[in-house]
Amino acid sequence: MARLKILTGPLRSQNFELDKKGWAKVIGRGTEKVDIRVPDKAISRRHAEFSFRDGQWAARDLGSSNGTFIDELRVSDVMLLKHGDQIRCGSTVLLFETDQTVDLLEMPPGEADAGPIELEFDPGETMVAIAFDSLQSKQTVRQRQRMMQAGQAALNLSHGIKNLLQAVQSGQDVMDDAFGHRDIDQAKKAWNILKRNLDKIQKLVLDMLKFSKEELPRRQPCQFNRLVETVVQMVRPQADERQVGITVQADEHLGLVSIDPDQMQDVVMNLLLNAIEAVPQQTGQVIVYTEKDDLAKEIILRVSDNGKGIENVRTIFEPFHSEKPHVGTGLGLSIAKKIIEAHRGEIEVQSLPGEGSIFTIRIPIVELS
Repeated sequence: MARLKILTGPLRSQNFELDKKGWAKVIGRGTEKVDIRVPDKAISRRHAEFSFRDGQWAARDLGSSNGTFIDELRVSDVMLLKHGDQIRCGSTVLLFETDQTVDLLEMPPGEADAGPIELEFDPGETMVAIAFDSLQSKQTVRQRQRMMQAGQAALNLSHGIKNLLQAVQSGQDVMDDAFGHRDIDQAKKAWNILKRNLDKIQKLVLDMLKFSKEELPRRQPCQFNRLVETVVQMVRPQADERQVGITVQADEHLGLVSIDPDQMQDVVMNLLLNAIEAVPQQTGQVIVYTEKDDLAKEIILRVSDNGKGIENVRTIFEPFHSEKPHVGTGLGLSIAKKIIEAHRGEIEVQSLPGEGSIFTIRIPIVELS
């Protein structure tokens, strides 16, 4: 007999039996054709399926919006399950268990007598800390995972980094030549090349640090509308360069809110820069909305654009993924999602090919102290 135990989420600690003689079990938040119903907003109506095949249980994603992950590996096809696997659907984590015992002879040398495995689960977390003898903190595990991803990113971005360094070298050569001929105009052009690429290198390094660092929001009273308008002014030169229009539609009833202004500035900045790059030159339009939802007690930020749309919305929040080849670090949306979740909020995207995209952020209102 096999079972799924919910470790995090609304139904924490509940068990669901998996009978290999029965039909495949479907998990989702819908009410029709769903065997394991979980009231998790991040789970699709029919999210994933568990079935018994070739003498072993397997999991399959059913085209969910946020994906299905087994031990933090995204399920792209049918994946076989083994005892102790952690399956993440939305913000809910399930533990797969069978009645089979672990063969100590198959364990790595030295681990067979290392003591029992201890698990600690937190309802708001999707990471699980695992340790032999002593329990590692979940924070350490999360940070280590991000550092590993950052290391992998250095390899993935090596081509882009090489291009940046070559551009800097070219700017230096032009600058040296300009100084040799005392050509001030040529020197100014070379400096612009150097400055532009040095800014790109700085952004790359800062994004890597922000992604790998575990930092809680430092909340303070903030005029959210003013923060948004300030960021719009900061990105206005990039928009003007591409002749893209930016419109702000602010809710006048949205006053002081408790957020981390520096982190939220990063979020708004990333969304606006992505939108500016996504829309066509001259005819591109970006609209920023703010809203206070008194009923849901939420702050809402929407950024819409009339770009070509996003081909696969399920992967855009993954680290180092980018819809724009050779542009950016692929970390902007991952950082934004990390910040929003640290504020106990949610970020989602709607996109239609050829019509554009809408990013929506919802943050619970925290009473000012």
